[in-house]
Amino acid sequence: MEESRELAVVGQDYGFDWISVADSPTVYQESFLHQLEIARIAERPMIGPLVSHVVVRHPVIVGNLLATLNEFTGGRVIGTLATGNSAARGLGMKPARLAEVAEAITCIQGYWRGEGGTFGESRIPATGIERQGCPILVSADGPKAAELSGQVGDGLLYGGVLDPGVRRRRLAAAKITGDREAWIAPSVSMFETYEDVNEDLGAVVVAMCNRAMRGDLSERDISPEIEADILALRKAYDYGFHADNTRGARNATVIGDRLRNWLIDQFCIWGDEERFAATLDDLAEEGWTGIQFLIGQGDQVATVRRIGERLRKLGYVSGSVPAA
Repeated sequence: MEESRELAVVGQDYGFDWISVADSPTVYQESFLHQLEIARIAERPMIGPLVSHVVVRHPVIVGNLLATLNEFTGGRVIGTLATGNSAARGLGMKPARLAEVAEAITCIQGYWRGEGGTFGESRIPATGIERQGCPILVSADGPKAAELSGQVGDGLLYGGVLDPGVRRRRLAAAKITGDREAWIAPSVSMFETYEDVNEDLGAVVVAMCNRAMRGDLSERDISPEIEADILALRKAYDYGFHADNTRGARNATVIGDRLRNWLIDQFCIWGDEERFAATLDDLAEEGWTGIQFLIGQGDQVATVRRIGERLRKLGYVSGSVPAA
């Protein structure tokens, strides 16, 4: 909890717009409690778990948590919903189907209006109690999930490959107009070689792939060799150590250099200032609302400071931290 408190201070001081905490209960502490503490300390940024799911939580629980948190924070919450890959697979369960994600979002929104709703065989009664809802982004990697984000909810949180053609297809599928939002969620490292980035990110390198590269891989412009490596990784991945750098990067030992380097290129913004800025500028030009940097490094506070310093130096943020 103390690390979350420090992250709240540092994130706000550097001018970040959204501070989030992973929602994967097999490995992490309860995300909503951390978010509440972050919101108490950081009074400006938006908050919201990354990413909620309806596999081990019923939609009414997710909806109630989001609405309560939104009321506590004066309307600073962003909700995200996905099929629940690590949360489900870590318990030996199947992730939700996309149709269930759509049904859950409709159900949650009906609950917020006091009209109730249905989810599977369950039913939330109409109470007439209106709750303070928030935007809900569909967390998507593949084409069908991105298309769903253009049909339900309030936009897209994209966590897939950074191939320009693929990400543009996802953005188009999300139909971002008006108040709809499209956030992209890569990992991030300040280092400039594959070896150093791998050392910096540890288990996150492998988690990037296992988080996003599920389902049909044919549409993502992947070579046969990389596809074979990904399929082998799926079989070897241990969800008991998902994205966890605190107990040794066990999952990082099951990939070779070829897949490691491809993962870093496809799921991470990294490199020197020129490369870093070029990627950010490309994303802004394409029309992404914002970037949700995913960090999992051992010292997350120091990592956020490094990111903040670079973004400020490049002119992307204007935080209140004095220059070093």
